[in-house]
Amino acid sequence: MKIIKNRDASKRLKISVPDISANYYNKFVKKIATEFNLKEHNKLTVGFDEIFQDYYHQDYIIGLEWDIWCGFIIVSKNKNSEKLVNEIFDWLHLNNNLM
Repeated sequence: MKIIKNRDASKRLKISVPDISANYYNKFVKKIATEFNLKEHNKLTVGFDEIFQDYYHQDYIIGLEWDIWCGFIIVSKNKNSEKLVNEIFDWLHLNNNLM
């Protein structure tokens, strides 16, 4: 599984997992949410070429998203949340066979 960490156009820290298809969005979100004790922050949005929802844990807010360009995306919604994004990045590398 290819895992890319960089910054988006808004300078937010993000992780992209291009090999994850839209069909696996819910399954992948559930694994991450369970592992990191994440709760839904807003409602799920499903568009023609994108899916996204924000999740939180304590002061951290992250987006768990999918689009046709990047695949599955984890993005920090504020500077404080970069810590959680980095923890998820490390966890993904240790559990590279999740799908």
